[in-house]
Amino acid sequence: MTGTRRGRVPAVAALVCALAVVAGCTAPSDRAAVARPAATPAATETPEGEDGPFEPTDVDFNAIEGLLGDRADAAIKGDVQAFLATVDPQQPKLIAQQRVLATNLARLDVAKMAYVVDRTSLVVAGPVPGKAPRFRPLMVEHVQLAGTMSGPVANPVQMTFVRRGDRWFVGAENQRKTQDSYESPQERPWFGGPISVARSGRMTVLVDRDATETLAGLVDSVGDDIAYTADVLDVEPARDLLVDATSNGLAVDFSALVKEEAAAVSFGLFGPTSTSSAARVGSAIKINPDLVEEALDQEGLMRHELTHFLFRDFNGTAPKWLSEGIAGYVEYYPSDFSRLEVADEFYDQLMAADRRLPIIGLFDTDPAVNYPVSQAAVAWLAQRGGVARLKELMRAYRKAYEDVNVDALTPKVLRRVYDVRERAVVAGAFELLAQLHH
Repeated sequence: MTGTRRGRVPAVAALVCALAVVAGCTAPSDRAAVARPAATPAATETPEGEDGPFEPTDVDFNAIEGLLGDRADAAIKGDVQAFLATVDPQQPKLIAQQRVLATNLARLDVAKMAYVVDRTSLVVAGPVPGKAPRFRPLMVEHVQLAGTMSGPVANPVQMTFVRRGDRWFVGAENQRKTQDSYESPQERPWFGGPISVARSGRMTVLVDRDATETLAGLVDSVGDDIAYTADVLDVEPARDLLVDATSNGLAVDFSALVKEEAAAVSFGLFGPTSTSSAARVGSAIKINPDLVEEALDQEGLMRHELTHFLFRDFNGTAPKWLSEGIAGYVEYYPSDFSRLEVADEFYDQLMAADRRLPIIGLFDTDPAVNYPVSQAAVAWLAQRGGVARLKELMRAYRKAYEDVNVDALTPKVLRRVYDVRERAVVAGAFELLAQLHH
């Protein structure tokens, strides 16, 4: 996941925020694809009815899989009533929740949708009124948005089923709000509150329903920034992107900072590991919903994240100092450290930093320092070959990639591409940082 700092301030004050207030980034490869948990939960439980825990049979599993097939078909067709026909008719609150979900899906261009049920693993069922039989298997929802995704994104779902008479219904559904569980979703903004949706070519943009007035401006702003970023990087603009500015989904940690200090994070979307080895099916940028107005008002706020998006083929194979340094370089292009000012205390902190390129394992321990050091290192390299040579460097890392310890490749690839040693890059970076007014 990558992060963009909260905003821009004009003139020389820009780098006070830009360098002192930064956001942590993680490569999309850190977002694991998920179709089934790596390990089955320990003991399974089901709520006790009058005759003890309910044990579903193949007949019951066949019934809920048929129900889920009807539910997916209804979502693809945008048929809200058919979708609600799969929901327990005895629960008005659940029906209201599921109506929002069905309506959100109907607003999206859902190309494919399916549910995969693990018949071997039951977990504690959600609360359902009454003593009717109920159970909750491990499940994964697959949803593909037309154009925006090349395949379905896989998200675990927590769905309990209840039998009313001779029919099974969805009896409860909730969703993890943190990333600390195997049942946490990758990206599922259609579950939660009502949303508004806009399409621009292959790009899908989502906002909360009560922020609909920001939607058109957000579409235009992101589109303009894609064109600008692609021009700086000298690459073809891509638009197969999900831009999520809703309050739904995970309670995203907007990087190493508190939520109010960061604007956006970006990450890859992945399909089921059962059919592909962590295959990426799309890309997403999650915008802090509290800062949508800032994203519209402040030019270029998205360029950091869009650099990661446009360079997504290098994510995971380039060291963090390089990927984040390039994103910072583009965000503040053209980087001219002599025109920027930082506080005395922060300048001293920068100058006291270790004279080395930040490695991945330590990058987030002091992001306020490591981001500007990385940006300065890239700016120094860009003076010796421009963006074309930077792309050559990233390709060299990808070609030499063996495992996650990509920092070990740095001495070799720097000599190969730039004929310099790491200490020369570091020295050049700190010479640029020393130009900061303070």
